Amino acid sequence: SRSLFNNRGFTYEKTYYRRCDCRHGVSVNINTRRGSDRLARVVQVDWYRIEMINWKPGKGERAHEIIDMFEKVDAELGNKGVIDIHVSTGEWDSIVALPMIGGIASMGWANDPEEKKWNETFFRQVGGEKKGKALWEEFDSLIAERHRHIGHIDRD
Repeated sequence: SRSLFNNRGFTYEKTYYRRCDCRHGVSVNINTRRGSDRLARVVQVDWYRIEMINWKPGKGERAHEIIDMFEKVDAELGNKGVIDIHVSTGEWDSIVALPMIGGIASMGWANDPEEKKWNETFFRQVGGEKKGKALWEEFDSLIAERHRHIGHIDRD
């Protein structure tokens, strides 16, 4: 084992085994050095898909009209926690953090059931799959540049 310095300025010991119960966004470090099987630490985290976006000139207003439609879907499904930042300085126009409902494990789905439910609700709200797909295409056409990341917020 060795002592490491983390980004908050605290020292911690590296553990030899890490188990992730990704369905609940819980990561468990089990310290097994010197035969110890005691639980070292439980970390509670919320996982997010993070989108950093620049809109094409003059297209931000229309983009936010479509985002309002997306928010109605989230409201109907009871999805909470979207963080939408309208950036005043720096290189991005918007930074959006979308909660990963199933935690990091949601990335492992070939066909995510939460995404399917969201799309079905969106299509119903906007008048059908054809209209819904057209709105997605329009939304994507409003974006000049987008970077996507995965990140988390520690809850402990």
